[in-house]
Amino acid sequence: MSNGTIIQQGSFTADGNAKTLVLRADVDWVEVDNYTVSAAGGAATGVEFKWQRGMADDTGFIYTKLAADDSITKGVMTSGGFTRIDTSSDPLTAINTTGTTITGATGVAAMTSTAGLVAGDVIRLVDPVGALQFGGVDFTIDTIVANTSVDLTYAPVIANSTTFSFYKVKWDPIFYPRSRYISSISKAAQAVVKLTVTHGYTVGQVVKFNVEADYGMTEIDGMEGTITAISTTNNTITVDIDTRTFTTFAWPLTTGVPFTHAKIIPVGAGSSMVAAGGFGDSKDNTAYIGMVLAAGTTSPAGAANDVIYWRAGKALDVNNE
Repeated sequence: MSNGTIIQQGSFTADGNAKTLVLRADVDWVEVDNYTVSAAGGAATGVEFKWQRGMADDTGFIYTKLAADDSITKGVMTSGGFTRIDTSSDPLTAINTTGTTITGATGVAAMTSTAGLVAGDVIRLVDPVGALQFGGVDFTIDTIVANTSVDLTYAPVIANSTTFSFYKVKWDPIFYPRSRYISSISKAAQAVVKLTVTHGYTVGQVVKFNVEADYGMTEIDGMEGTITAISTTNNTITVDIDTRTFTTFAWPLTTGVPFTHAKIIPVGAGSSMVAAGGFGDSKDNTAYIGMVLAAGTTSPAGAANDVIYWRAGKALDVNNE
C-alpha cells in the first residue's frame, strides 16, 4: 500500500478525539503508526492502521498487538477507521428521519437515533411539524443523550414541535466569513445578536442585516454594523447599532411559513480592522481535502496522550483508483 510517493507526513499527540488530517493534495493511501502502543507491552490495542482508496467511509485495516505475547494480528475495521473528506463537495449527510419532538422552551430535540452526532455538530431541520419556522435552519447541537435527544444550543424559544427530520451539516460553506441565521436581537444602545450556529466572526468585521417584517424588527433590515465584541459562551456578537427604539425581534409562528429567515451577511471590514492591516472579512476559500481518523484504542487517532505518526501518498499504479 505504501509502494508509492509519500506526499505528506506528520505526527501528533492524541487528545482522545477524532483527528482531521488536512492534506495538500488527494491521496491513494494513508498509514498510521501508534508509537506509544508500539513501545508499550502487549495491550490488545491497535498499533498500525492502513487505508486505501476505494474503501468505504470509517473503515480500514488494523494491526492489533495481542496482550499475551506482543504478536500482531491483522483485521478489517468496519467502523472506527478512516473517512476521506472534501469540503468543497455536498456538506449534507443522508437525511435522518428519527426526530420525535422539539421542546420549544428548552430547545431539546428528541430523537430515537443520535448515531454519528457529537457535541458541536450542526444539524439542519426539515419539516418540524408544529414548528415549521425552524425548517431549513441550521443549529449547533450540544448535550447529547445517546439515542434520546440533543440540545439546539442557540435556538430561540418557540412552540413545541412533533416529528421532524434533519441532515447533519458535515462542514461549513467553503467561503469565510459566512452568513448566519439570527436567533435573537436585543434592544440596546449596541445590539447583541445571537446566531443559531457557532459564528466564527471577529471584532471589526462589518455585517448587514436581512430581517423581514415577519420578525418584527423591520427597522434593522438592510442596516450595516461593525462588530465591537463577541461572546463565545453565548455565541453572540455586539454591533454598533442602537436598537432601543426598534420593534421587538421575535421569531414568526409556524402559521407564518413561508418567509425568508433572518440572517447576517458579512460585507466588509471596519476602519479599525483596516488600520491594523487585517482583512479577516475577506472571502477566503477554506475548502480542503482531508482524512478523518477516528479515536480510540482500536482506531487510528488513538487514545488520549498516544503519540501518532502518519504518512499519506500516491500510488505508483496509475490504475489504483
